[in-house]
Amino acid sequence: MKLTSLSAHTLAKIIRERLVSCEEVVTAYLQRISYYNPQLNAIITLDPEQVDQQVKKADRALAKGKCFGPLHGVPITIKDSLETKGLRTTCSYEPLANYIPRKDATVVAKLKAAGAIILGKTNTPKLTGDFQTNSPLFGRTNNPWNLDYTPGGSTGGGGSAIAAQLSVFDIGSDLGGSLRIPAHFCGIYTIKATEKRVSTYGHIPELPGNPLTINHCQNVGYLGRSVEDLMLCFSVIKESNHQGLNEKINSFSSLNSYGFVWSYGFGNIPCCSETKKAIKTVIDVLSELDYQLEYRNLSQINMDEVWEIYRNILSYEFNPSTPKDEQKNYMIALEKRQMIMNQLALFFQKVDIWLIPVVPFPAFPRFPFGNDIDIEGKSYPYFQAIGAYTTLFNLTGYPVVVIPLTLSSKGLPIGVQLVGNYGNDQKLLTIANQISSIINPLPCPL
Repeated sequence: MKLTSLSAHTLAKIIRERLVSCEEVVTAYLQRISYYNPQLNAIITLDPEQVDQQVKKADRALAKGKCFGPLHGVPITIKDSLETKGLRTTCSYEPLANYIPRKDATVVAKLKAAGAIILGKTNTPKLTGDFQTNSPLFGRTNNPWNLDYTPGGSTGGGGSAIAAQLSVFDIGSDLGGSLRIPAHFCGIYTIKATEKRVSTYGHIPELPGNPLTINHCQNVGYLGRSVEDLMLCFSVIKESNHQGLNEKINSFSSLNSYGFVWSYGFGNIPCCSETKKAIKTVIDVLSELDYQLEYRNLSQINMDEVWEIYRNILSYEFNPSTPKDEQKNYMIALEKRQMIMNQLALFFQKVDIWLIPVVPFPAFPRFPFGNDIDIEGKSYPYFQAIGAYTTLFNLTGYPVVVIPLTLSSKGLPIGVQLVGNYGNDQKLLTIANQISSIINPLPCPL
């Protein structure tokens, strides 16, 4: 039995049943990290002494018949942008190179309380500000499918670590696609939950000691190796009592009772032919199984306006001490955001899932930050090209699950976004789990 290939829910079960010790599991992961991480540079902070203390505590508890929670003994990693008590947290920002937090981010505290064992921290670009992962403190992270290619960003260290089976979960964040893009580029799974469903407290780039000002677009989430694992982690970290997000959970029916729409993307950025082929293949499979699918484009939303609203909101929230005229622009942007949300609500009437690409193309070879990107012979701006189909859902707060579909002709993963209705995270996960069960999972690249 290869422990590092087991799912989180399977691993948690055999640990609880004492078929394997926490020490055996963590040792297997540390050995794999030792072997593969030097070529990936996914995990940039390890504290073996702290890990050993966690392991001994977990095994002693089980010996006495005590289980800390649903993740007891499950080894996970944390993106270096989330504060971890007693464990270096830098967000790849030079002034924080030696920062040791005195308390955990809310999501980290929840995971520890559920029994998870923190192995270490994963790489991120400076202040999470890129769709590639190249840290001024720790260097670049490589994609395990091809070491010359990017794993994406800003949760690129996490994407690389999960795909290479160096961790069971990686807890990361998503401001414009920073969980979904690494999931797509690395062939793994993620959820960006409905806005505010998961606490962002303790996440940098809101610098330690400063007031919290980022109220929109930012999300904390995680990367895993199956939708079932996403469901397990979600049950631990969600904020169940947040006003307006108390989803009524009913028993869910078969897939062919739901409303599905799909498209090859939206806005002015086209997706490449291989991405179109991958999307059409899954649509054809679902159609053959009698699921009702409708091709529908989001023509009523102007993506140039979406980008402008998104920039105006974040520009103010990252610098709230700006002049009053900037505050006025911010309030106008929030009003326009609500109008976009209203348009999406109309789009989702009688629709449960919208299937669209994650990125217009698979992972690409690393190249300088900000350079234009070529899509089948035509150049497009860097951020708009990579975040073409992800940023809208940060602006509006809609939940999204990413599942891998297939490999490109160059052997690089291609995934799909499953967008659910606002607040319907549990329903989205349930449907995503059913869809993923009819798609062959991708192998481990290493």
